[in-house]
Amino acid sequence: MKNPKFFTVKEADQTIGLLETTLERIKRSKQEFLWLQGELAILELIVECGADGNNPNAIELAQKTKRFKRIAENIEKDVAALEATGCVLRDLDAGIVDFFSIQDGTVVFLCWKKGEESIEHWHWIREGFGGRQPLDRSPSTR
Repeated sequence: MKNPKFFTVKEADQTIGLLETTLERIKRSKQEFLWLQGELAILELIVECGADGNNPNAIELAQKTKRFKRIAENIEKDVAALEATGCVLRDLDAGIVDFFSIQDGTVVFLCWKKGEESIEHWHWIREGFGGRQPLDRSPSTR
């Protein structure tokens, strides 16, 4: 990331409502995306076996392909919107998001996981989720 946005704990906390809503929407879209991916694979095989353009399977394939592309675009837009806030989406399925922060002159990540009510953890830039530490053990979090 070229010019990261740096967050205070309070600023990161203020994004949690948006994060929860957007992550849930992306997760639902991803589930439909994966389901459609399987459906499309089956329909493609059926259509390849000689169906013409008027075949109901070919029509269904075209409709589902259109829906599949729309869902992919929506997911991309939602991820871009999250990242435009300055946060870093680390793991969609687990709902892990990091925020650049400067604590005692050192760049660290504030770390949030879906289900947490507020920012409660941080970790060094080179460490991931496994290196999370409670804020009370961080360089100054004020």
